[in-house]
Amino acid sequence: MLTFLLAYDHNELVARVQKASMDTSIKHIAKLATDALEKVEAERSRTTPEEPGRKRPRRACTAPDYNKPKPSSDARDETPAPPSRPLVGRLLVVHANGKTYGTGGDSALTDDGERVKAAKRSNREDFDFTARDYCAMRDGGVYSGDPRKNKLLPLPRPTYTEFINRAKRARCLDRLDFVYCPADAPRLPALDYNAYERVVYAGVSFRRFAQIWRPERHQFFKPDFQARVETLLAAAVRGRSTGAALGRVPDVVLHDVLAFASSKGDARRDDYDDLATINGGARHLFLPAPGSSGNRERLFDACFGL
Repeated sequence: MLTFLLAYDHNELVARVQKASMDTSIKHIAKLATDALEKVEAERSRTTPEEPGRKRPRRACTAPDYNKPKPSSDARDETPAPPSRPLVGRLLVVHANGKTYGTGGDSALTDDGERVKAAKRSNREDFDFTARDYCAMRDGGVYSGDPRKNKLLPLPRPTYTEFINRAKRARCLDRLDFVYCPADAPRLPALDYNAYERVVYAGVSFRRFAQIWRPERHQFFKPDFQARVETLLAAAVRGRSTGAALGRVPDVVLHDVLAFASSKGDARRDDYDDLATINGGARHLFLPAPGSSGNRERLFDACFGL
């Protein structure tokens, strides 16, 4: 019996000793871990100052900066366009609006929708002049865009209003002209384009002329084709003084020959001009039609130096 008790006491003693050793090891490990964490936090505090009362260093903010401008996806937008050049001379707008305005104008057709019928009725009834007078002015060549002088301008209509309003702001109403060119015309109107500082071809129908050489479109063609044109014209001028056969060919015929000789591959572009082209001082400008979508507002403003 005593042996059993002694054995029991011995076993209990061993268990207690083992438990005490384990508790000591756990406390020791915990102390080591605590010391390591305190050391890491002390290292961080040297690089990231803590605010008073903060037990942990502040994390770096990773939230996006919404005030920072987003980079443009179009490389052309990253280069600012030069400032608009003031309009000093005259400006000519070449348009292809074949609608009639005034009393006695186009009547609605049976297959016209309600919107088209309403538009034609407005074109007939909203103006004091007659459609005959308007068409005579439109088809008669260049006409003034100054409503103070020209009482046949159908206002408000985008073909005229978008340019007239800008001319008012630029104080150049007396230097604004219009000319009509049908959308299916084989060539541009025969005018003295040198009399104008800027010529605006407003509408998609005029883009086809970018591929047909004309004297007023000479700068829109590639240098090698320009050189061939200048060589032929110079030979014609020389032929007039020497009596050569080429010198007896009228200029209008030579121009038609060069127009037929030009091709799409000779043209430098067949698209609308951009803002940089306008502000760069180009005289002949191909732009969207008035009332269309796109960047026309800025383009039209630049034409008038606004």
